[in-house]
Amino acid sequence: MCWIIPTFADVDKEYERAENMGAKPVFAPTTEPWGQHTYYVADPEGNLIEISSFIK
Repeated sequence: MCWIIPTFADVDKEYERAENMGAKPVFAPTTEPWGQHTYYVADPEGNLIEISSFIK
């Protein structure tokens, strides 16, 4: 599952919010070489969720 978030700053905010709601961090927010700012968490059932943005 993937959600596109408006800006890089929003990605970072959502990462913190996801952790506070019980999501397990898989990869911390990072900017990929192709310009995508993204992170991955697992929900309480283990489903992988990607949150990302292409807009700084």
